[in-house]
Amino acid sequence: MPTTVRAGSSSSLMWAGAGVVFVGVMTTLDAVALVVQGELLGAVLTVLFGLLVIAAGAALFLLARRASARVDHRGVTWSTMLGARGFVPWEQIHHVSVPGMGEPGDAVLLWLHDGSVVPVAPLRKTQSADDCTGPHPWYLRAGSTVVRAHQQWLAAHAARGRAGGGHGLS
Repeated sequence: MPTTVRAGSSSSLMWAGAGVVFVGVMTTLDAVALVVQGELLGAVLTVLFGLLVIAAGAALFLLARRASARVDHRGVTWSTMLGARGFVPWEQIHHVSVPGMGEPGDAVLLWLHDGSVVPVAPLRKTQSADDCTGPHPWYLRAGSTVVRAHQQWLAAHAARGRAGGGHGLS
């Protein structure tokens, strides 16, 4: 089953975007009071400003929503707010690690069979290495989700390999 994992900061920005949209809607509705008072120019300016605020809030919401990672039967797909999308299929992944605060790496890491390491950009640690409180719980949950999905894929692939005549993992 596909699972979308989102950074805590992305979730917060989604809520902020929704809040900005709400403020924009309320600002736009305020134009009605200005029309009733006969302030037509003020009403037009208020509607224009409200629509601008709604557009800014919607853009923030959509960009924050885009910053996520998705794990499914094929592998790990991710994108940042403005960056390119990334994808690594399970077949290429040797193992997944979730670096702690004192360990190198600032995101969940995909260690590939060819020896390269690919960070899952939206699943970054949210605290600095000198913070003694440890990684943020959302980061640990997100990393655990990716690790579990990879382990499930490995187990299913190994079972198919045994059932299919020994074409399991190499």
